[in-house]
Amino acid sequence: MEKKKENPDILLLQDIYKSISLRSDVLIALLEKTENRELKELLSAAIDTCEGFAGRAGQRLELLSTQAKAPGMLEKIPSEISVKASMLTDSGTSKIAELVIEGAVSSVSEYKERIRDADQAGASLDNIRLAGDILSFHEEIINKMRPYL
Repeated sequence: MEKKKENPDILLLQDIYKSISLRSDVLIALLEKTENRELKELLSAAIDTCEGFAGRAGQRLELLSTQAKAPGMLEKIPSEISVKASMLTDSGTSKIAELVIEGAVSSVSEYKERIRDADQAGASLDNIRLAGDILSFHEEIINKMRPYL
């Protein structure tokens, strides 16, 4: 029996939807911990951007007759525990910036790999560009958070 090849666009968009939704959840958790007004504004803007990316991925999945799959509890728990554990000893502005940067650095390498794999699998250029936009967003957030370290 021949194995059905999965659509590379659906795979990429589902991956984008889940990862950017998880990133938004982490940023929301960090936003709730900060007292710094400027940092709150940056985090709020980043959350809005994440939600916009998730919306775009969701719309593109709908065009492919596929429903976006939100991250499950097993996917959310590790990041929630990590944020809470990291904030136990230090919940200051620099710690929050450090956590945002760590997550963004990890996302940059993940998105570089996603883009490479999607390109090799034959995903559409528009969806690869969406992943590239998210990669650029993560690089930008790293630069915006550095002054808070």
